[in-house]
Amino acid sequence: MKTGKEIRDCVREKLVECRKEFKLTQTQVGELVGKKKTTVASWEQGQTVPNIETLYRLATYYGKTLDYMIGVKDEH
Repeated sequence: MKTGKEIRDCVREKLVECRKEFKLTQTQVGELVGKKKTTVASWEQGQTVPNIETLYRLATYYGKTLDYMIGVKDEH
């Protein structure tokens, strides 16, 4: 079982990976989910994590599962 820190680190990595894969800016990601660029930056720096609803919206947009976003499964 992963620790909270391991999950946060994985979410951070997946958010950066997916944003870059889709060639989006932090501002554009923020607009998708109604958040500021600074909020997206704090997720990507591992300072905070998105709430479950926001993480689900992002996962759905990127065509990923929540399991993938938190690192339970590495398959797409």
